[in-house]
Amino acid sequence: MTTDTITARHLASRLAGKRSVNLAGAIYGTIVATAIVAGLGERASVSAPRALWIVLASGLFFWAAHVYAAVLAQRIQEHRGTTRKDVAREMVRDLPLFYSSFPVAVPLVLGCFGVLGAHTALGVATAVGVVSLVGWGVRLAYREGLGLGGIVAAASLNAAVGMFIVGLKVAVR
Repeated sequence: MTTDTITARHLASRLAGKRSVNLAGAIYGTIVATAIVAGLGERASVSAPRALWIVLASGLFFWAAHVYAAVLAQRIQEHRGTTRKDVAREMVRDLPLFYSSFPVAVPLVLGCFGVLGAHTALGVATAVGVVSLVGWGVRLAYREGLGLGGIVAAASLNAAVGMFIVGLKVAVR
């Protein structure tokens, strides 16, 4: 696909991390964003705009931290200076870590506009995160050709990770 023919589906796929070389970053970002909204859901004083800011700022922070760590590690391992190209490559490679917070942010945006209440927006955002994790499991199993049993097992495992996050939220309560 050339850069001249970017379709809406291609863009959505890129934002979701599916076309990325860094699927681990996309999955990790989904876990981080889900954990953040799950934790924020326990605070009655958090507004939807503040929650949105926290989720996006956290995603941006984790992205920047990963870029910094990768560039620094490369510099140490290869015993050479860092170039702008090295930094740019890592910035692009780790973008899925930040982009993966976008689906979780959508219910928070709806909360900002009053479509959802703040508490409801946080709950829906947590559910979106868990469903996203299940989706990653289904995608992995399908891609690996594991069949229906493998798809169910992978989806169940990823759902368990998501529910573990929700369980920690409940335990904190």
